[in-house]
Amino acid sequence: MNSRFWVFLFLVIASACSRKVTITDPDFIEKNKLVFAVPEFEYLNTKTRIQYKDADRNVSTSASIRIRKDSIIWMSLTPFLGIEVARVIINKDSMVFMNRLNREYLVYDFNSLSEQFQFEISYDLIQSLILGNMPLEYQELNEIVSSKHHYIIRQESGSYSIKNYFSKEWMKLQKVEVSEESNKNKMILEFDNYQRVEAISIPFLSLISLGYEQDNELKSTEIKIKHGNVKLASTLRFPFEIPRRYVRK
Repeated sequence: MNSRFWVFLFLVIASACSRKVTITDPDFIEKNKLVFAVPEFEYLNTKTRIQYKDADRNVSTSASIRIRKDSIIWMSLTPFLGIEVARVIINKDSMVFMNRLNREYLVYDFNSLSEQFQFEISYDLIQSLILGNMPLEYQELNEIVSSKHHYIIRQESGSYSIKNYFSKEWMKLQKVEVSEESNKNKMILEFDNYQRVEAISIPFLSLISLGYEQDNELKSTEIKIKHGNVKLASTLRFPFEIPRRYVRK
C-alpha cells in the first residue's frame, strides 16, 4: 500500500446564474447572520466514512477523527474488519503519518506538502475541511457579492483566488472554490447536511474535487467525507507512538 496515497487521502480529511450585486452595507454580516467562525469547542470526535476516487483508484474506508480545536488533529484509518492500517497526527506546522501495513512512517512540514500537491496546505485548511469553515478567516476588506441563491465572499491569498458561497437558505457555507492564477489547478469544497451537535453545527457531508496539471495532462480527484457520528468531549487522548522497528521514509 502506497503511503503517499494515504497521506493525500488524509489531507483532503481536513456559482450563481443571476445578476450579482456588491454589498456595501457595513452591518450586512450581522444582519444576515452569516456563520464565519470556527464552531466553539475544545475536543471533538467523529466516526467517518471516506471515499476516494481518481483515474487509478476507487477506495472506501472508515476513519476515526479526533480534534483539539486549533491544535491537534488525530486520525485512524480502518478500511476493513476494523483493522487499523494507518494513523496520522497533525499539528500547526507538520504532520506525521504511520503506515502499519508497511511498518514505515513519514514526516512532513506544510511547506513541502504544499509543493508536492501544488496547493497551499495548512492545519487550518485541514480543520476547515472537517468542520465546514472558510479556509481563510473573514476580513472586513473582503468583497461580498449577492446572487440569487448565495452570498459570495471573495478573498485573495498570494497567487490563490478564493470564493466562499454561503447559502441564503441556510446562512452556512455551502461551497468554496480555490484557483491559482499561474496554472489550471482548482479545488472545490462542497458542504451539505448540516446538523447540530450540542451547541455547534457542522456539515455531515463534504465533497472535495481537485483539478490539476500533471505531466502536461489535466487530472482530477474526488473525495467524499461523510460523518456517521460526531460528539464533543471535555478531553480526548491522541495516542501516537512509532514502534522502533518502523522505518522512516
